[in-house]
Formats: sequence, C-alpha cells, structure tokens
Amino acid sequence: MILGFSHIQLVVRDVEASAAFYRAVLGLDDLASGVLESGPYAALRHPTAGFVIGMQTAGPGDAAATPGIDHLSFAVSDLAALERLRGGFVEAGLAPGEVFEESVSHNLRLTDPDGLVVELTAPKGR
Repeated sequence: MILGFSHIQLVVRDVEASAAFYRAVLGLDDLASGVLESGPYAALRHPTAGFVIGMQTAGPGDAAATPGIDHLSFAVSDLAALERLRGGFVEAGLAPGEVFEESVSHNLRLTDPDGLVVELTAPKGR
C-alpha cells in the first residue's frame, strides 16, 4: 500500500547551494549530510508534511549528473497562501514566476540552482 510521498533524490552541482534553496523555498529542515564516494550529500525533511528531498553530487563521468526532472510539485492550501509565498520569495531575493492558472489549480514556479523547476500548487476553489 502506498502511504504518501517519501522522498526524491536529486543530482546537483553544489549540494550546499541547492540545500539552501530548498530550505528557503519549502521550509525544510536538515535531516542528514555527509560524503559519498561521488562527493557530498544532504537530506532535508519538511517539518510537518514529512517528505524528504535528498541531493548529492555525481561522480566524474556519471550519466546521472544531468538533471532530468521536469518539475517537482508541492501542494499549498489555497491561492491566497500561494500569493503570500510568492511575495516572501520576492522579498528574499528569489526569482519566482507569476502565479498562473491551469484547469484545476493555480501554480507558481521557481528554478533551483541547477535549473530544475519547483512548482507550488493550490487547488481551485470548488
């Protein structure tokens, strides 16, 4: 049985820069860090939702070194929360896009230090 989202592992160029981005954007806390054969790694966990984002560098010649994720999407409660988050990101010097509408949601996208797209999604009111 699937219980929920567990984690996602990212291959990044700079673990600390990426960890700082995800801490600022998603409010993640440090869970673990260290050094693998390929280099540094970090695991960050969300304090209430419990999901984990792991990140590591790639070894020389590692084919996984190229980011291949279209985007990561995380749920927020509503459009007002999405707009408050966007304002906070702008104040923090991040570069979020505009809030945009899709058929069932409102969305906001930011790009992490490796060019991966992070999306925050609010359901449309019913």
